[in-house]
Parts: sequence; structure tokens; C-alpha cells
Amino acid sequence: AKKIRQILAYLEAIHSQVRKYSRKRELVFIDGCAGNCHLSFLVYHYFTNIEQRPVRIHCVDYNSRLMAKNAERAKELGFENMHFHGCDVGEFEHGGRVDAVYSLHACDDATDKVMALAVNCGARNILSVSCCQHIIKKQIRTNPVTSPLSRHSVFKDKLAYMVGDSMRALLLEMHGYEADAIEFVTATATEKNIMVRARVGQPKPRAVLVQDYEGLKASFRVTPALEELLGYR
Repeated sequence: AKKIRQILAYLEAIHSQVRKYSRKRELVFIDGCAGNCHLSFLVYHYFTNIEQRPVRIHCVDYNSRLMAKNAERAKELGFENMHFHGCDVGEFEHGGRVDAVYSLHACDDATDKVMALAVNCGARNILSVSCCQHIIKKQIRTNPVTSPLSRHSVFKDKLAYMVGDSMRALLLEMHGYEADAIEFVTATATEKNIMVRARVGQPKPRAVLVQDYEGLKASFRVTPALEELLGYR
């Protein structure tokens, strides 16, 4: 029941980003680290059968056996425009237009790889809900002012999410996106309920973004994988 609440809320978030796009052309989505593809099956059903507008979804996950299984399920459902790719999301390439790249609970640097894929293929929208921040948490070093925040493990966990996703959002803004963070569903459905949401727009001046990013980097000595993937600096 909790998973259903999550994917329904996520579908609503996707729809809110693309609802004003022309209904005459096909929507193209990429689901990074797609797993069992429950979210993408719902997204495809909603836009095809309820909205009655064309949609094409590329589901990417390193588990090729799971992708093959999902491909069979899609065939049984008659979901002809769903495509499944068994490879590392960092190696996936898409040459055409992309309306949205999304991921639900991608682990550690997989979140960064999905965001980098989105930027590199020029996606109009990026939606990301990370699963864990172990790499960020291991990196975090605090100063005398912030050290009381990380004395307790439960607070350090929350701090890792805040710092990691804030820095990722700033990197996305440096690449021409307007980004924010929202609670896409209530915490009763999942504690991992923070979505980084970005769309092509007019972000703040780069100098301001760099200053904010470097400030976080200096304060917590964290370097998200997205920095290297996007060739920061």
C-alpha cells in the first residue's frame, strides 16, 4: 500500500511537469535505475489509456535479467512503446528529444548518474528521489559550528540527504535548470520522500550558484559524484 501511494504521488509530479506540453506529439521519458518498473508501467498506462496521448518510455537498469522480465510483462500488457535496457545507467545514451528523466530511490551515486544522463541528453525535466546517501555520509566533515548537527547518527543521516541533494540541485542549476526540493509524498508512505525537481529555465547567475556550492563544499567537505560526471569547473 505504501509503494502504491509513492508511485501515484510520483505520477502526479511527472504529470504536473508535462501537462502543458503539446498533446500532438509523443512524450519521451527515461526511467533511470528502473528496477521492477512499477512506476513506469503506471506512467505508461496513465498517459496512454487515461490521458490518451502518445508516450514512449525507456527503462534503464543494470539488472539485465530483470529488464528482460519487465519486457515480457510489457508485451503481455500491450505496452508497445516501453523499451528496456539492461546496462549501467551511466552508459546509456539517447540521441533524441527527452521530456523527462526520472528515478525513484536510486542508490548512492546511481542518483548522480541519472542526473548526469538527464543533463547530457538535454532533458526538459529531471525528477529524482534518492534512496540512500552512504557515500555522502562517509564524506561529511563538519566545522565547530556544524559539528553538533552530526553528533547523533539519525541527524547525520538527515544532514547527508540535505547536503547531498542541495549540492546536486546547485549543479543542475549551473547547467541551465531551475531546481527545487519538495516532499512528493507524506513521510508515512516513505521516509525517503524528498524529490529534487528541475526543469529547463532561467536559474540564478552562475557566480551566485558557484558561491553557494563552494560554501557547502567547504563547510562539509563533500564532493557529490555529479560534480565529476558533469565536468564541474
